Amino acid sequence: MNYIKLLLQLYHLKRNIAMTRKDMIVLQQKKLRKILKYAYYHSEYYHKTFTKAGITAKNINRIPLSKFPKINKTTLIQNFDNIITQKDLSQQELIDFDNTKNKYKKTFKKKYHIVHSSGSTGKPAYFVYDNKAWESMLIGVIRAALWNMSMPQILKYLFKKPRILYIAATDGRYDGAMAVGDGIEGVKGNQLFIDINMPLKK
Repeated sequence: MNYIKLLLQLYHLKRNIAMTRKDMIVLQQKKLRKILKYAYYHSEYYHKTFTKAGITAKNINRIPLSKFPKINKTTLIQNFDNIITQKDLSQQELIDFDNTKNKYKKTFKKKYHIVHSSGSTGKPAYFVYDNKAWESMLIGVIRAALWNMSMPQILKYLFKKPRILYIAATDGRYDGAMAVGDGIEGVKGNQLFIDINMPLKK
C-alpha cells in the first residue's frame, strides 16, 4: 500500500473515535445492510437462504438482524463456490494456488489476497480479499495497534523506525502473518524472518 495513502486512510479512521455510540451503531448498521443487500443479489447461496427465511429485496433493509440465517466454518467450506460473489473464483482454484510452489506469491490472479484458517478442524477455510478490502483490513490492524496515539504521535513514532517483534507461523497463508507483513511494508519497514528454533547466539 502507498505510504501516503495509508496515512490518509488512517487519519480518516481515527476521526471515528469522536463519534457517539449511537452514531457508530447507525454507521455500522448502514454498512452491514449494504453488505447483506449485495450478498442477496450476487450470491446464489445467500439469495436462496435469505429467501427461505422470508427475507426479500423489499424488507431486507428493515428486517431484524436476528432473522438472518447464521453460517459457520463447515457451511462456508461446503458451499464456498455458491457463497462467493466473484464468478472467476472457485475453492479448488484456491487450494491449487495454496501449494508449495505458489506459497510466496502474494496475490492470486494479480488481484486477490488469499488467507486461510489453520485447518485444525480438519480442513482449512479460505477467505478472499480484493485490493480495496485488503487495504481496509490493514488500516484496521494498524489503527488498533496504534489506538492510543494521535496522528502527530504516530508520524513521530514511524519516523523513528521502531523495531517490532511478531511471533507467528509463517509457513502458510495465515491472516495475521500476512497482514502484519503487508502492514510493515506499508509503513516502510523492513522484514527479517527469524526461525524460532535458531540458536540464540545466531
